[in-house]
Formats: sequence, C-alpha cells, structure tokens
Amino acid sequence: MFKRAFIIAGTFAVATIPALADTKIAIGTPPIAEVEAAFVAKDEGLFDKNGLQVEFLPTGSNQTLVASLVAGSHQIVAVSPTVLLQAVESGIDLVVVANCGVTAPRTAKNVGLAVREGVAIEKPEDLVGKKVGTPSIGGTLDILFRQWLKQKNVSEKSITFIEVPIPNTADVLKGGTIDAIIAGQPSLGRAVAQSNGKVAFNFMSEIPADLPYTTFVATREWAKANTATIASFRTAFAQAADFIGKNEDKTRAIVSKYTRLPVEVLSKIELPECKPTPKVSALDYLQKAMQEGGMLSSKIDTAGLIAP
Repeated sequence: MFKRAFIIAGTFAVATIPALADTKIAIGTPPIAEVEAAFVAKDEGLFDKNGLQVEFLPTGSNQTLVASLVAGSHQIVAVSPTVLLQAVESGIDLVVVANCGVTAPRTAKNVGLAVREGVAIEKPEDLVGKKVGTPSIGGTLDILFRQWLKQKNVSEKSITFIEVPIPNTADVLKGGTIDAIIAGQPSLGRAVAQSNGKVAFNFMSEIPADLPYTTFVATREWAKANTATIASFRTAFAQAADFIGKNEDKTRAIVSKYTRLPVEVLSKIELPECKPTPKVSALDYLQKAMQEGGMLSSKIDTAGLIAP
C-alpha cells in the first residue's frame, strides 16, 4: 500500500562516466537544514580543499532527483532514505555516499504533530478517525510517525493520511481540510500559529536516534568508477560536521544563505544533528518499518547499499 512507482521518462542509461582525475561533481541538494554539511562544505571551501569542484544544481521532488541521477545530469543527490529504498526495490541501482541530519533527542522538538483549534487530540488514541496531513506518504517523517503509532498501539489504518506539500502546511491546517499535520520546523510553528492550535506530540522523542532524514546517494556504476572522489567527499563532510559542532551561529548563517530561511527563524530551532557516516542499522530499521506498512515487498541487502 502507498508504494510509489519509479517511472522515469527517457533513457535509463547513465551518462558517460568522467575520467577519475576529473573531480567536478554536480549535486542535487534540497534547501533544507538537514543537509547542512553540504552547505558548510561548499561555503567554507572544504570541498575545494579536498580537491572537489562541486556545483549545486536546482532540485525538485525526491523522484525528480532520482531521475536526474540516473540520467547523468547529477552525480550525487540528497533524497529521503525511504525513497532510496523504494528506488532500489524498483530496480534502480543506487548506493549511499553519506548522510548528515539524523534523529536525536536534542532535536526532537523540531518535529511534531500540529493540531488545529477545535480538534481534541490529547492522547494517541484520539487520532482514530482523524485526517492527518503528511509531507510525503512513504517519506521519512511519514514512516517514523507510523512507527510511533505502532508503539502506541494505534492502527495506522484507523487514520486517513493526506499528502500535503510542505509549503502548504499552515494553510491546509488552518483551512480545516485536515485535523492535524506532521511537520518540522519552521512549518510546524507556522501551522500552530495560523490555526490557533498546538503541538500535540513531539513524537520524535520516542523514535530511535541516528536515523537519517536524508541520504546522499549515487548510482553504483558512478560510485565504482569514482572511489577516490567519494573518499574526498566523505572527508569534506566529516570536516563540515566538525565545523557545525563548533560554529552554530556561522552554520545558521550558511544554512540561511542556501535555504533562504531567515536567521531569526533558524535561531529559534535546534540545528540538525549531523552524522555523515551511513549506518546499516538505520537502513535496516527503515526497511523493516516500510515492509510492515506495505511500502516495500522485498528484502533489500542494506549492507550492499553503502558505497565502499
């Protein structure tokens, strides 16, 4: 149920792989704080110091990014790990290069379930029969919320999930089309303010730590031909993560530059916990959750999904 089809128009052939000495790479990175390592590595010259000429290209949906990767216009893209798993199951051979923003107790309040005024949701059981907005059915937040419901012994089938694009979060909740919505900051705060509502649950506080919100992926063919480039990319990400931990104010300014979110807004939320090294255990958790929800039908070799 809810499984997405990955129908990609045009050729599925990957563009000619550049010579190993060519270190120019195009990255598809959405304008979200969870990919802060990419922004910091670019802005602080860490990619350059590691011999990489990185260009950020315009991005669209997760599916559009996967299509761009396979077509060869991008070498690395940042997508939801759940989209990665669905793409792999559909036959697209991808591997994980790195990640950045991961779940953590420190940042749990950055995500929650916003409830509009007049809707009584005080405990998980009150969600039965309600209409809940989700930024992407089958996306990371959607899957993690469903796992939380399972922990609370509430059947996800007792709830009507409606996909709501992130820019429309506040308007849709205020309009009364839905009763509550899953959102991250700053959309969460805006939704609560505009609907005179409240945050009913910061459900991420009960979700395991170190699960990635996004994964930076490449085609396996490109990864095999560019092991040195991937090693340099990972080094730059590790250096960026170290910078983030020591320079929160500067990081907020950099994130603001690339996401166009005001620094004043970013200063009110916790910066994402950045852990660049992918973990098989995290992919295993998400795979199991998706299988239980009917969003994956086969078992994937998650260990084989991490680029050497």
